[in-house]
Amino acid sequence: MNITGFSLKRPVTSLMIFLCMVVIGSISIKLLPLEFFPDISFPGNFVQIPYPGSTPEEVEKLITKPVEEVLSTISGIERMSSNSGENSAGIFILFKMDTDIDLKAIEIREKIDGIRHLLPSDLDRFTVFKFSATDDPILNLRLSSENDLSDSYDLIDRNLKQRIERLPGVSKVEFYGVDKKQIRIELLADRLAAFNVNLNQLSSTLANSNFSVTAGRITDAGLRYSVHPGSNIRGIEDLRRLPVGPGNLILSDIADIRYEAPRRNYGRHLDRKYAVGLDVYKESGANTIEVARLVENELQKVGELPQMSGIRIYEQFNQANGILSSLSELLKAGLIGALFSIIVLYLFLRQFRTTLIVALAVPFSLIVTLACLYFLGYSLNILSMMGLMLAVGMLVDNAVVITENIHRYQSMNMDRREATLKAVKEVGMAVTAGTFTSVIVFLPLVVSKQDMTAVFLEHVAVTICIALLASLLISLSIIPLLTFRVKSKKAPVPVNYNSRFMRGYGSLLAWLLGHRYTSAGLIIVIIGTVAIPMNAVKTDMFPPVEQRDIRLHYNVKGNYVLDKVKESVDIIENYLFEHQEEFEIKSVYSFYNTNYAFSTIILVDEADAKKSVSKIKELIRKDLPKLSIADPKFEFASGASGEGIQVFLNGESSEMLAELSDEALRRLSQISGFVDIRSEIESGSEEVQLVVDHNRASAFDLSAMQVASMVSSAMRGQQLRTIRTNTGEIDVFLTMQDADRQNIESLMNLPVVTPGGQLVKLSGIADYSVRQGPRTIQRQNRTTSVAINASLKDLTTNEARAEIKKVMDQINYPAGYGWSYGRSFTQASDSMNHMLINILLALILIYLVMASLFESMIYPAAIITSILFAVIGVYWFFMITGTAFDLMAMIGILILMGVVVNNGIVLIDYINQLRADGMSRQEAIITGGKHRMRPILMTAATTVLGLLPLCVGNTLIGGNGPPYYPMARAIVGGLTFSTVITMIVLPVIYVMLDDLKNWSARTVRAGTR
Repeated sequence: MNITGFSLKRPVTSLMIFLCMVVIGSISIKLLPLEFFPDISFPGNFVQIPYPGSTPEEVEKLITKPVEEVLSTISGIERMSSNSGENSAGIFILFKMDTDIDLKAIEIREKIDGIRHLLPSDLDRFTVFKFSATDDPILNLRLSSENDLSDSYDLIDRNLKQRIERLPGVSKVEFYGVDKKQIRIELLADRLAAFNVNLNQLSSTLANSNFSVTAGRITDAGLRYSVHPGSNIRGIEDLRRLPVGPGNLILSDIADIRYEAPRRNYGRHLDRKYAVGLDVYKESGANTIEVARLVENELQKVGELPQMSGIRIYEQFNQANGILSSLSELLKAGLIGALFSIIVLYLFLRQFRTTLIVALAVPFSLIVTLACLYFLGYSLNILSMMGLMLAVGMLVDNAVVITENIHRYQSMNMDRREATLKAVKEVGMAVTAGTFTSVIVFLPLVVSKQDMTAVFLEHVAVTICIALLASLLISLSIIPLLTFRVKSKKAPVPVNYNSRFMRGYGSLLAWLLGHRYTSAGLIIVIIGTVAIPMNAVKTDMFPPVEQRDIRLHYNVKGNYVLDKVKESVDIIENYLFEHQEEFEIKSVYSFYNTNYAFSTIILVDEADAKKSVSKIKELIRKDLPKLSIADPKFEFASGASGEGIQVFLNGESSEMLAELSDEALRRLSQISGFVDIRSEIESGSEEVQLVVDHNRASAFDLSAMQVASMVSSAMRGQQLRTIRTNTGEIDVFLTMQDADRQNIESLMNLPVVTPGGQLVKLSGIADYSVRQGPRTIQRQNRTTSVAINASLKDLTTNEARAEIKKVMDQINYPAGYGWSYGRSFTQASDSMNHMLINILLALILIYLVMASLFESMIYPAAIITSILFAVIGVYWFFMITGTAFDLMAMIGILILMGVVVNNGIVLIDYINQLRADGMSRQEAIITGGKHRMRPILMTAATTVLGLLPLCVGNTLIGGNGPPYYPMARAIVGGLTFSTVITMIVLPVIYVMLDDLKNWSARTVRAGTR
């Protein structure tokens, strides 16, 4: 027995099943994790290798190149890039999709461990990071005060960090801007010389004086004891009394030992006051909104503590706000769309009870969808919410078609049960096939993991598919049952098929069917008109998003003392706050160190804004102060990879690449629409290059490596083992006092003690030269490269790509040098190609479903043409509304494909039924068109009106992602145009293909005689 028959025969059982699903769904909603993004792993690993105090060239030679060489043997690598800086090496490895990143991380560790003997001996550690959407902090907090917070580690750790970490759902809390106090052993050069202290021996002595090992177990009086030999260093006083040489020489004789915060080489400002950063992370699977609420409540309690008086806690980013804003906007848009849909249903059905029954499909489908998401292990996030929003307008389509057909049969004065069963049977196959075509377009996204776009869209696809299948279930069971059982006060108003409108529509169809060549010419003209909007609509797969916080990079030219960089930051901050109202600035957060600085300008909320973000950028640029040590420019991000518009110059020599980058900057700056152009090869600090004279060194029984090690320990410093005390662990750092390493003279006077105990100055065994060194050395796929960044103004990424090629190809490159596009270009191209493949696969799958329904290969081809007309409608609507064609629009077309064929399926299926009942072809087409006009218009109107709020709004995915409106406008424009064309042109195409089928059959029969 079919579903409808079972529902009518067993109404109580059907309602109980329905109620059980509602109850289970309602419980699941409370258990469903609420997240910003789903837990998706990015197919890449990042290797961080710290090497403090070194030069970029040293890091590249000693660390980056050997590690790159061994990592390149790992399978599945798509791209490898590295950055060699003054204190560390960073290597990013991008793997192919569907790669097990956990296994790759283990393989990376094994590969690097295998060459540890080739890396510097004082290399302490390395870290391999994985990337996941849930790895980001849910809260970014900033603390500022009139007082200096740089020495407030214990205060913040005790009153803020530890209290937040104890909250349920919080995994960890990180804060920066203050450092834990450490014991600093600052060696005095004159004392080292006076006592003939060898630096290498001293470092070894200190390292060996602080240890703890396990020496097995002993038995005494029948008891077993563990033996743990260790040092007796338990604090700063023990260190001061530590013997380090003959003649009762102790450490305090040659060093100044203090317990203090480390030397700070960076700074943070919040609204021109020194700030501390605090990041809060949640546990996997925890409810983001619930965790954020607990943290905010705790912050209120912390703010009331006397110890925290005068400290301002500022919330820079809150994932919960993004989720809530998305929920709020989607809920508002959904309610408005649902209201519009109900009004449309009532205007057509003219029965309030029936309208409510049909509208019941929406909440039921949504509840079932959320329950299924919970049991399938998905979360409610901004992507699944987008799927729910897109599905809202389509959830009543099946119920509309079935209810309208039931009313049509009931208006014939048939028995209510018989009318219900016959009506559902007549359209049941059509609505089932229509739902499957809407669902199957997402199959390529669910099973294919071609790129991160497809991975993210899986969550949208699964949500829409479950919601549509749930709506089909209720439309075939509960809707007919309630329509049969709940009697309206007035009988259904029969449709007047002889009204002026219906007669006019029938006459139009008859005329078109009687003038085949004219109709064919009309179809060709309609298809040809698409050339007009296609040339007018701009294509930009990842257009920039105007976010309300903009970043200003200072592009510091060189390496300076921290106070010098702070002066430049202060100048820019003062300028911004002098024009705070004009620039609509809410807050300014800045970070700076000795060679790098940026300011994040947080603008007022969009609801209170009077100027666009691009306009504010222009105003800021207009009178932006000129800085002697920096060239501030805005950051641009295309949305494709987060790196903005980027071009790479590739080669071997950094010096040659620097020259080429100057030429490229000059040429690119002449392109109209390019702004804020900057190169990432900005020169680094002046460096002193020491060259050990082997002859002079060997005369003192010294090797070049021994001398280099002494200089490294003196200048860079050395991290020693931590000291364990009753209150915790304390870091110990060994270095020369600042006065002995401030200038070149101090360096060259560094005392070096020979193995024979003889004292010699560094200048006696080494020479030096001063030169400008690079700040960082970048490499792409094991080739040295330089990145050039630019922002775009009134220019799309595709247009920029063409302009860049013209300019970059004109540069005369030496042998072995060249240029390439940044990842933003290649990712945009790859995403478009993958989406086109998905659309093609969806088209094939739709055809397969319809061919199975009609048991014909001709009729589905007629319905497929509605997709072509839908795409035409998309481009016309985009041209009228001034919308650019981007990735969201392509997603809209993918969804549209499964929706627009529903109208054709409903129409053609009914025409075939009429012909099977003995009606002539032309009469069946005209009758079918009249009878199916109302449900087709109703379903199209509910879908269009359901998405209308997203079309006119500027709602962003997650509050700071791409906007919904290109996708919504694609569906609305394509569906509206296709619906009109389906009612007029599709019957003509049906006849033409039917004639082709008949002609083919006659030809085959004639050929077989």
